[in-house]
Amino acid sequence: MVKDATRRSNPGCVTLLIVGGLIASSSRFAFCQANSAPPSAATPVTSAQQKPAYDVATIKPAEPNGYAMSLRVYIQSAYGIPVNSNGWVIGPDWIDSARYVIRGKPTESMQKDMQTMSVEERSQQTHLLMQGLLEDRFKLKAHYENREMPVYQLVIAKGGPKLKENTDSAHGQLAVNPSLIRGKAAPMPRFLEMLESVPDIGGRVIVDKTGLSGTYDFLLKWTPLGAAASSGASPSPDAESVSLFTAIEEQLGLKLVPVKEPGQVLVIDQIERPSEN
Repeated sequence: MVKDATRRSNPGCVTLLIVGGLIASSSRFAFCQANSAPPSAATPVTSAQQKPAYDVATIKPAEPNGYAMSLRVYIQSAYGIPVNSNGWVIGPDWIDSARYVIRGKPTESMQKDMQTMSVEERSQQTHLLMQGLLEDRFKLKAHYENREMPVYQLVIAKGGPKLKENTDSAHGQLAVNPSLIRGKAAPMPRFLEMLESVPDIGGRVIVDKTGLSGTYDFLLKWTPLGAAASSGASPSPDAESVSLFTAIEEQLGLKLVPVKEPGQVLVIDQIERPSEN
């Protein structure tokens, strides 16, 4: 079944759960923002006193057979780092094994303010709330460093793009499963977020070099790497018998180019097990 990855906002009770690791962050990791200057080496992360705070927040450790996520996923989500990307948060090993269910609710006045915000502003506010909670309850202290990182650049392939422009962005949708991404009036940043969640990408950040600023309809189908070999079963009938990289070029008129570029890495200086609720 295709998972619906369309953005939905719930400012009345903002939670820190990320469904299937596919939440669409509204602001791409700063490394990928073409017009933003990266911070200098060892740029500190601002303190919790400079961020909004939840009115009520709960942190519960994972229960046997219960749903929970690793602390690393919460950290990457809070700082706008794609949750499936590897190597962009440097910290102790236990942030991978420690799993929690974290929920937060803003004050009533903040809820009202968030209802009047744009989707981008509301997402940024949620990021700040999450950062403040991590800094307060987990005693997180961190800084940014510039390092050369392996990434993919998404560029226009020879022959030009094959996306169909659709300006009805109010009804935009994105859906993803292990061998398919379907977009309706979807902007490129949202597509890149879904693409980064695909295992075949290998945890790399994708930098948009297409120059495509509209919203588009598209259907991308491929055969996941090692799918048949690992399962012994035939690929899904939805999947084309092509790799993800070939499918992107043939079906969308785009191309993924592996490169190394300087990027912001979040280095954790201090983090502790959470304080009690």
